[in-house]
Amino acid sequence: MKSLKIILLSIFILTLISVFSFSQNEADASIVISQETLNKFLSAIGEIKRTESFNVSGIKSEYTWIVKNPRIILDDNKARFEADVSVSIKFPSVSYTTPAYGEVSVKYLLNENRIYIKVEKVAFEVAFSILGKKVKVGEVDITRIYQIAFSFPGPKPFESMVSVSMPDGSIKMIKIETIPVLMIEKGKIVVGSQINYLPVK
Repeated sequence: MKSLKIILLSIFILTLISVFSFSQNEADASIVISQETLNKFLSAIGEIKRTESFNVSGIKSEYTWIVKNPRIILDDNKARFEADVSVSIKFPSVSYTTPAYGEVSVKYLLNENRIYIKVEKVAFEVAFSILGKKVKVGEVDITRIYQIAFSFPGPKPFESMVSVSMPDGSIKMIKIETIPVLMIEKGKIVVGSQINYLPVK
């Protein structure tokens, strides 16, 4: 039937762009985005480097930071960003590595049928010690320069209404209604739709 062909075509197209799966409990159709997929993209970007100047406590100098090993960690009901940041201060001559953490927002935009994943604020402190006293240069929010966002197509069917040819020659209209389901599990994001088929009278 025509409606079945349309639904199957929609499913086939989705398999070309993501992993397609079915879940009887939460959703009729769902897309799974793995943690590995996100991190392969971050690896492709590579290291991010920036040099900035400062003037603190009468000391004028500059420091360079390099973001290494960026990764997104997906756990039950939460997503976070982690990275290792190498900091080198020109004067006084100081070098160290510090971790950087940040939250990751995961949204399903129903009207756009789009899964949007964005790394929010990721900050780390720049500081050094002189004569046994800690001097804080400041806090760096790397997401102002290193903006990380992902966009994936959602599981909503392409058609909201289908027509079915009946044996008596009449046409029956079926409305496709979807209810979004979004879950963050260990190692993956699952975005699905509960699908209801409603005959139009």
